[in-house]
Amino acid sequence: ILSRFTHFQPCAHGRAVLCSRFKAMLHLRRLHLLHALRPSTSSGGVQSHVLCRENTVPNGCCVPRTLSNEPSRSRTHFQELVFDLYKDDKTGKIFIPQFFKQLFESGIRRDDPRLAKVFERVRDMEKLDGDSLFESENLYLDKETFKECVGSSIGVIAKALKRQLAIPDWPAFCKSMGEIFEQVRNAHAGSVATYIPQLARTDPGYWAMSICTVDGQRKSFGDALQPFCLQSVSKPFTYATVHSELGADELHSYVGQEPSGRLFNDICLDHDKKPHNPLINAGAIIVASLVMRHASLSDRFDYALQQFKKFGSSSGLIGFNNAVFLSERETADRNYALSYYMREHKCFPPNTNLQDTLDLYFQLCSIETNTDNLAVMAATLANGGVNPMNGERVINNRACRDTLSLMYSCGMYDWSGQFAFRVGLPAKSGVSGDMIIVVPNVMGICLYSPRLDSLETVYKRFISHYARNTVRGVKFAEHFIQTFNFHNYDSLVYSDCRKLDPRRVVVEQEQEHTTRFMYAAKTGDISAIKRYLLLGLNVHARDYDDRTVLHVAASEGDQFVLEYILSKWNENPLPTDRFGQTPLDDAERFEKPACCTLLKKAAETYDEGAPARAKAAAAANGGVSASPSIQSLTDDFSVALAAKSDTMSSIKEESVS
Repeated sequence: ILSRFTHFQPCAHGRAVLCSRFKAMLHLRRLHLLHALRPSTSSGGVQSHVLCRENTVPNGCCVPRTLSNEPSRSRTHFQELVFDLYKDDKTGKIFIPQFFKQLFESGIRRDDPRLAKVFERVRDMEKLDGDSLFESENLYLDKETFKECVGSSIGVIAKALKRQLAIPDWPAFCKSMGEIFEQVRNAHAGSVATYIPQLARTDPGYWAMSICTVDGQRKSFGDALQPFCLQSVSKPFTYATVHSELGADELHSYVGQEPSGRLFNDICLDHDKKPHNPLINAGAIIVASLVMRHASLSDRFDYALQQFKKFGSSSGLIGFNNAVFLSERETADRNYALSYYMREHKCFPPNTNLQDTLDLYFQLCSIETNTDNLAVMAATLANGGVNPMNGERVINNRACRDTLSLMYSCGMYDWSGQFAFRVGLPAKSGVSGDMIIVVPNVMGICLYSPRLDSLETVYKRFISHYARNTVRGVKFAEHFIQTFNFHNYDSLVYSDCRKLDPRRVVVEQEQEHTTRFMYAAKTGDISAIKRYLLLGLNVHARDYDDRTVLHVAASEGDQFVLEYILSKWNENPLPTDRFGQTPLDDAERFEKPACCTLLKKAAETYDEGAPARAKAAAAANGGVSASPSIQSLTDDFSVALAAKSDTMSSIKEESVS
């Protein structure tokens, strides 16, 4: 390495010192790698090897989110564990249709490419055709056959069964999204775009919505398979492709990053005589001129089309609508005027063929897809440029970051500022009625409704009517952000209690806190008990046997812990568990006389009317409890629900975890 620097010629002593330091650095690097490959043990006792993700990942590769890198021994362990938990007790085999049903309930679809080999192996072994794989009433597999079929796909299977995907409670989330979808269906304002003749013939009644999370959970509503042209929604993907190919410095030497404050097709440039940003017509034409600019037009379009396919699902629709392309080219006088204006100001790269550039721009806008596939493309942006369906890196992380930044500030035409203020998420809309919303690190959403709102502006004494964004899409985004706390500036600590966070399972978190609270009482860790009370845990919380922390402290005989808890306890100090036992019964049974004395004294001094008076005082104070140990009724209900929950699916999820 030192020999590469010809100007670097240290003395003999200096070279020896540098070599020794370099060897020490290599040794530390080996230790770091060994530490990264060391087995990590989860709370459930299952070991998995996870590769450490470095800050810089090469553009051509990526580290899958979880469980794709585990060694074969860990993989085999997961396969056996899943089989043992889901097998039929009578036959000793696993019932495949029921097993797949568990996966589908988590958001994994039948056409998921990550499970394609699993389905194919089961069909080949059992000689099945089509959907009989999911409907057969006597399809059972033994352990060895099951392990052979699931193979390396056990990673995504285990993650789905453990409810560790981006949205853990997928059915509840889809139910909420479906309700918003149906609510917005009643919006009939707006009209289809008319300045492109082919778009003017679109049925205005179409309404579709598709979701894809960064873990490949997918759901579609309405006319999700209806094809449409991307139009301006193609611009973020073209920009990201060119950015990843050329880099930010070269790309932004031709186009800026500022919102223009003008109409999307306005003939104007910024103070540097560059288009304001890549998401308006002027900037998108410049970006199109940079796509493999030294190749032929056919090769450039083919390259762009293949890149677009990489953003989406391998089985998704990506096509080309030639009629829309010809129609748009015939009505492109303003884009031609804009291009000649930019050529006058030397905005294009040297030797740019203007006609070829405009043809490529029109072709990119005429690429055809549907919401089902466009949601996957949006999820690739949400996943840092990595396709969630196959783990392939499509664009580098910097390109993805810059694309989302521009979508946030410039993605919704001249309504971008309003959308950023109201919704607070990166988005892009097109005049065909399509729209994508990106929730970074969570999901991509695609909406399609041809009805667009209109804008009447007075500019230089001319009245212009321009279609802007899909009416239903914008209304959906507003309802979406009112329901879920996905706004960029929704505080996750002091969040609005009316908003939901589908990334977390509240009941399971409270169960975990209750368990740790009980364990702190068992070990006599008063500082931990205080910490959980500060976190808002209800001191009266009960576990699955309706036992309280008083039962645990009394059984252990720790009078200091018991005395502290009793000082915070304002309910009956002798609550009964599911077996009818009180803390005093436990203290007597385990012969803890000091605890017996404390509990008897607390029972004698207990005032049954005190809790009611405290709640009345809290109501009088505007809902603020007079005692810091009294929690809200909502917390009580959530903890009680968690304590009573003992379904088989929950037990299996905990076992896999």
